[in-house]
Order: sequence, then C-alpha cells, then structure tokens
Amino acid sequence: MKLDSSRIARLALGLALAAALAGAASAQTPPEKLTWDQSKSVYNRRIHPPLPPEKVDWEGRVTALLREEPGDVIVTAVGDMIFNEQISNLPDPEHRQLFRLMQEADIGYGNLEFSINEHPEAQRSFYNFRAPIPFAWEVAAIGINMVSLANNHALDFGPDGLRDCLKALDRAQITYAGAGMTLADARAVGNTGVQAVKTKFGLLSYLRYWTQKYRCKDPSGPCLATINPASILVAKPDGTTEAVEGLMEDDVKAMEDDIVLAKRHNNVLMVSLHNHDVSHHRAYGIQDTTPANDQVMFHRAVDAGADLVLGSGPHVLRGIEIRKGVPIFYSLSNFIYQYRTPERIPIDLIHQRDQEIARPTNVSVWDRRDPERIFEGVLVRMTINAAKLRRIELIPFTIDDEGPLYGVPRLARTERGRQIIELMQKLSAPYATTIVDKGWYAEVKLL
Repeated sequence: MKLDSSRIARLALGLALAAALAGAASAQTPPEKLTWDQSKSVYNRRIHPPLPPEKVDWEGRVTALLREEPGDVIVTAVGDMIFNEQISNLPDPEHRQLFRLMQEADIGYGNLEFSINEHPEAQRSFYNFRAPIPFAWEVAAIGINMVSLANNHALDFGPDGLRDCLKALDRAQITYAGAGMTLADARAVGNTGVQAVKTKFGLLSYLRYWTQKYRCKDPSGPCLATINPASILVAKPDGTTEAVEGLMEDDVKAMEDDIVLAKRHNNVLMVSLHNHDVSHHRAYGIQDTTPANDQVMFHRAVDAGADLVLGSGPHVLRGIEIRKGVPIFYSLSNFIYQYRTPERIPIDLIHQRDQEIARPTNVSVWDRRDPERIFEGVLVRMTINAAKLRRIELIPFTIDDEGPLYGVPRLARTERGRQIIELMQKLSAPYATTIVDKGWYAEVKLL
C-alpha cells in the first residue's frame, strides 16, 4: 500500500508526539511519599508520668532462676508478638533480663502475628503488621526460635507475603507451623532438636476464628490450618429457636489425626491454638474466660497426644488447666504489642477504626488507652527432662502502653507482678490448678 505525503507527515508527527510524551513521563519525579506529623500522636503522648526504676537486682534474680540439671531442656513460651522495631538492644535490666530468659532457653516459642516480607503494596487489612525480611534476625535475637503462624494476620500480605515470611524464617532457622504454600504444608508439624539430647520436639498450629473467613478455599494454594466454627438452630421447649455455635467436628478430628501422626516422630509435641471465639470489640469486654465449646479443642488435643497446649488470641491472660498431666495455657496474652505503625498509617486514625480501643466518656481521643489487662502477661518457663515435664514457672511482665517504647515488654515491678500472679491464680482456680507465689515469679503445681 502506497502512503501519500500527508499521511506520512501525520504518522511522523504522531510518532514524535508519542516519543515526547514518553520522555516527559520518564522525566517526572516520583510522587512524594506521604508522611504524617507523629509528634502529637498518642504514640508519644504520655498521660502517666514514667515510673522511676525499681531497685531490683534483676540479673541476680534471673541468674538464680536459670538453674539446670543434667539432661534438662528449657522451653519458654509467650503469646502474641506484633513488632517492627528493634528491641533486642535495649540496655535496661528489666528488658534485657526478660529477653535473657528466652535467649538462654533451648526453645523459645511465640505466636508470630505479623508478616516478614518485602511486599508492602500487598497489604490487605487496615493494620500494617509487617517488617522487612532482615527483621527475622531480630526475632531470633530476642530468643525466639519456634513460632506459630496459624493466626488471622499471616496472610495480610497475600501469597507473596507469606512466601517471603516462610523463607525468612527458614534462613534464620526459626521453626514454624500453621501456615504454608499448600494446606498440607500448613498442617505439617514443625520439627526441631536440642543439642546434646535425643529428645525431638514438634509444633502444630491452628486458628479458630469466629467466622469461616480463613477457611482454606484452595488446598493447593497458600493456606492456614484452621478449626472452623459452625452454627446450628436448636428448638427449645417453648417453641422458640436458639442459635448455638460450636466447632466443626471434622476439623477437630483432622487436628487429632495430625497429632497422632506427629507424635510418631516427636517425643514432645506442642500444639498451638490461636483462639478468637468472638470479636475483640470492646462491647464484649475483657475476654479472659474460654467458652465451654472452645475448651473442647484444647481437651481433644491433649487426649490425642499433645504434651503442651499453648493458647493465644484473646490478647489477655486466661487460666491454666492441667489435664492428664499436660498443661493447657488457654491464653498467654500479648508479649510484644507494637500494633500501631506510624510510618504507614496515621496512628491517631486507629481510634476511629479500631473497635478494640476502650471509649470512655468525656475523655479526649488523645488520652484513650487500651485496658491495662491488654498490657500484661506471663512468660512460661518449662523444664523438660527425658521427655517429661518437670517444672512450670510463670514470670510476670508488663508492656508499655505509651511513650517511645510503646508495645515493648519488661519484667513487672514487684507490686504489679504480685497482682498478675494473683490474677493467674484466680483465672486458674476453676480448673483446680494450684499456682504458688515464689516472690517475683510463680510455679504451677503439676499433678
């Protein structure tokens, strides 16, 4: 086909214009990164003056607690960990000695309720619970080498975020369970050994949510191991009906099968249950009691062969039960709670969107704080010898709820530690569990 001169001129002009536009686009500077002035946010604002350091020889106390006998294996366990800033280098003894308890243990367990990845653009929820891949070494630095991933934030950054997280944990030699690139991987046991002993340790991890939101839809794709709820209508004698919610039997049976299989290859099997039986909306109050229907999965885990059952999720402490000699920790509360992330989300918007924040009347939005119970917990220190549990110790800690160390745990002051121990005694009394106050820590009496 022949082109006349006018068409050739128009074509040349079009090509020149396209090239000019492309050049202009490439020359444009990238849009300025959004930032917010955090100087007046609740993250830094204090409504309580910081307490002066307590004259306590924390190093001496912890050193005395770190007693061991030949063959002892020390396992420490904490609850939910949401953090994104380095804390392993804090110099204060109430921080350093708390982390030392995990660093000097053979196994340090916690629930990893944030993602380690390089995909910030994949964020799926309002909360930005993410840290870059090198942060896996910070997790290791505080003494954590085993984590549960079956929780409602593991997939906040999609399949790519989860893939990054698993690789980062592998590189840092942190054992994990509860999430994987397939359902089979999510249900697989995480294994680890301990130097100089033949005892093999395993971890299984499951999420129980109050809806089926996290049920795996494609077993060949990224999944969490879940125990899902079901609701049925029950006819009452007066002719009315009542909706009753409980656990899906098939999911509980699948957990039992996993436990039986895992016990064939592990001397000590730990089972983690991240339990959200209801929303954390403050309309439900402090959720420090496990509903009877939810106790079923904890009991069935023990009956199937679990040696330790570790609960998390309610973000507050719940009681301890000793069932057939096996401890059930219904909730270990929070451990690290840096859930406000100013570099990505203006912190003060949290108050508009977070239904977990208490909303007292006649209190400025700047002065609202989470309930005190959210910012306290216990570090569990267990001594195992010849694959048998010999001792359980509870070390109380508190978490800063304001100031530059917001969300960071520290060994509890004397009076506050005593209050936390008394709370654990109260919460555990319905299970006939005896907790003995040892002064600054406590010991759980084994049956």
